[in-house]
Amino acid sequence: MKLAIASASSPDTLCKYLRAKVSNAAHGDRQALLAVSETASTIYWCLLTMGHAGPDDGLVHAERCGEGRVCSTREDPNVA
Repeated sequence: MKLAIASASSPDTLCKYLRAKVSNAAHGDRQALLAVSETASTIYWCLLTMGHAGPDDGLVHAERCGEGRVCSTREDPNVA
């Protein structure tokens, strides 16, 4: 079975459950998550599975966890 690869081109399209160790940014900083996608040593994980694969069994990465992925959930800007 082939899984679709989503492309997150902006911080607004990243899944809200995507996490990475970003030492110089505030928790939940979407811009920082996208910026470290160029770093080969960045380790990502999904808060839903607490692992390196998302609920759809696809790898977790800033370039993959965005629009078009079945399990991707965007941040709701109306929630405080």
